[in-house]
Amino acid sequence: MFLTQQDLFTALIAVAVIGTALLCIQLAVKSKQLNKLIGRKLLHVTAIATCAFSIFNFENRLLLAYIFLLFFFILLWIIRRGWMQVNKEKTYGIALFPLAFAALLFIPAFHKTNIVLAALILAVSDALAGICGEYFGKQKIHFFSEKKSWVGFAAFYSSAFIVTLLFTGIYTWAGVLFCASFALFPAITELFSYRGSDNFTVPVFTAIWALLIANTDAAALLQFWLLVFLFAAAAFFAVQKKWLTSSGAVAAVWMALLLYTTGAFKAFIAPGIFLLTGSLLSKLNKENKEKTGRTAKQVFANGITGVLFMILYKLSKQEIYLFTATASFCISMADTVSSELGVYFRGGTYNILSLKKMQPGLSGGVSMAGTLAGFLAAVILAAVVGFVYDFSLSIQIWIALAGFAGMVTDSILGSFLQAKYKTATGHITEEVNKENIIYSGYNWCNNDAVNLLSNLFVSLIFLLLIS
Repeated sequence: MFLTQQDLFTALIAVAVIGTALLCIQLAVKSKQLNKLIGRKLLHVTAIATCAFSIFNFENRLLLAYIFLLFFFILLWIIRRGWMQVNKEKTYGIALFPLAFAALLFIPAFHKTNIVLAALILAVSDALAGICGEYFGKQKIHFFSEKKSWVGFAAFYSSAFIVTLLFTGIYTWAGVLFCASFALFPAITELFSYRGSDNFTVPVFTAIWALLIANTDAAALLQFWLLVFLFAAAAFFAVQKKWLTSSGAVAAVWMALLLYTTGAFKAFIAPGIFLLTGSLLSKLNKENKEKTGRTAKQVFANGITGVLFMILYKLSKQEIYLFTATASFCISMADTVSSELGVYFRGGTYNILSLKKMQPGLSGGVSMAGTLAGFLAAVILAAVVGFVYDFSLSIQIWIALAGFAGMVTDSILGSFLQAKYKTATGHITEEVNKENIIYSGYNWCNNDAVNLLSNLFVSLIFLLLIS
């Protein structure tokens, strides 16, 4: 690796611009000439736009990736020292955007111009969304872990559309339609942030989105928008039926957009059957904790692994990732059916590790009815998807076994990892309450974490076994 004269010049300009902006904004905020929120957002725009400038002009891509990675660790150390705190809760957002740019630069599939566009959208649109949401977004929704407003979403989407249009410079009908389609996905992605995580997720998924919809013609984009409205209508229906909460519905639309671009209508078969089955079965138990609908966290915990493997399938054209994505949805299907029917039939429930009898509904518990139902659900889903995609019988068996193994793994992790609490009356519950005390497991681990970990772990094992 070597540093050319242009690279050195670019680096010096970047350091000078960010350093000057940091100094001026800090002085303006301290002298109360500038609002703290506006000052923070101005620094956000300046720093990330300067990163976009550096990515565009730097000749040695690999060296720049290492530089961004170095800055990630430096900023991480600074944050851990408590020197750049903006809220009472410790956030790592300021360290995550260099990590995102480093990851994108390390992967040759991501063209430099797409990374620059992703950086510009993060710089401009994220800042505008934050400002508009703070000052004009009176009604806020708890999408993931932070409250966001539709006003902020509109500001993000409209500014992302303008940034994309100006960046591409294509002012034809097809160009405008492409920019309108392109801006939608990062705008939805920004809604789901956790302590600044959108500084990583927005540029990464924007760059992925650019690969997925590249070379899409106007007719296909019109069909895309028709489907967007259908997705929105279906999500609204799911909210009305209390299958999904508002945040869960938006998360489902987010995943539906990705699934459609990775495998057209076929891609909806496995997750569609899982979502419909899980939503209907959850209504069998009136006391079920999901009676108000699945939240965004629950939707992501059960579906994000399969969606990511579908993206890999689309970009690599390797069928092994399609098998793994199907196995992931099969795991979610088996676990959900097992849990719901196990509670409904109220048979003898035993801890999967200690084999001691326990109350139905708690994680880590297994019953004969629930286990059999989960296994049959895995077999049925594997067979249906296998028929549609024309998988061989051996692959269908492997997928069904993965679904069953994932269900068992979920119970094992739920038994020794997931937090369980004891109430004042001695009742064991998984509900977080200030009055309840920890009985077993770890506070950080809830049912969503167990679902995600077991699904990801078994999916990766499945991928290794069939490779």
